[in-house]
Amino acid sequence: MFGRGSPRLNLMLPKASKRKNSPKVSPKVRPTKDNGSTSSEKTRAAWNPAMEKTLVDLLHDHNTPEYRSQIGWTSVAWNKIVKEFHEKEQYVSFTKLQIQEKKKELKKAYKVLKEVRKQSGASWNNERGMFVAEPAVWANIIKSHPNAKRFRNKSFPLFEALGELHDGFACRGHFCSYFSKVLNLFNFNSDHDEDM
Repeated sequence: MFGRGSPRLNLMLPKASKRKNSPKVSPKVRPTKDNGSTSSEKTRAAWNPAMEKTLVDLLHDHNTPEYRSQIGWTSVAWNKIVKEFHEKEQYVSFTKLQIQEKKKELKKAYKVLKEVRKQSGASWNNERGMFVAEPAVWANIIKSHPNAKRFRNKSFPLFEALGELHDGFACRGHFCSYFSKVLNLFNFNSDHDEDM
């Protein structure tokens, strides 16, 4: 005897009998390849500037060695951030993945604007929360950084707050450290040398 569904049994049965006995089963929902989430979890969240500020404030609150590892915030930190985010923004229900994606999006925007800041002729206006430059300078900026085009007439008030989060924190394997601690150590040694 052959087991049900074995290749030999399937070859021996006529095609008509295989169709009658096999029930039609709907295909299973499979996760997408990129993040392992289903399409229902991939719906895009609608964010406003107040919610973005709430997220950045929560990231600042959890920017401690207890919650931030070498590669970013720990899962415990993310769970607390999501919980506190939903306590502060009660009318939305974002998933942990959607909140993490927004953090990545904000970091990417910060990196683009940080590169814009290096361009000569562009200056940061704190009151408006945006870069100010002549049209010719903006043309060069957009040519070298196409993602910066959306910030030509749009403010990004979280630039300084994101700089505090992401600047000075570098990871290189086991030698992950805060640059500010290294600089403080260097300044201490410099002051010590001057006293001698």
